[in-house]
Amino acid sequence: MSSPKQAFSLLANKLRDAFAAGDWEAVVLLDEECRALVAALGDGDASDLELREQLAELSRVYDELQQAGRAERERLAGELTRLNQSKQVNQAYRPLG
Repeated sequence: MSSPKQAFSLLANKLRDAFAAGDWEAVVLLDEECRALVAALGDGDASDLELREQLAELSRVYDELQQAGRAERERLAGELTRLNQSKQVNQAYRPLG
């Protein structure tokens, strides 16, 4: 089995690739894998500087994913608002035509 350092590095790369491809289902699966890896860390791993750097990099990837998720949520909310307004306008003019 690979070391935790390699596992986190590989996971960060997979997350970046899934994010770049817009594959949110893969991101969800990789998130579960990440949670399992973090849960499996032992007390001795906390003092490993290289592992801490890998975790920091993974944290940066998660920040990017969160920002993208928020932006997508805001975009969809705006689109739904416009659709709802359009529907209301259509309903207002329906009796006239």
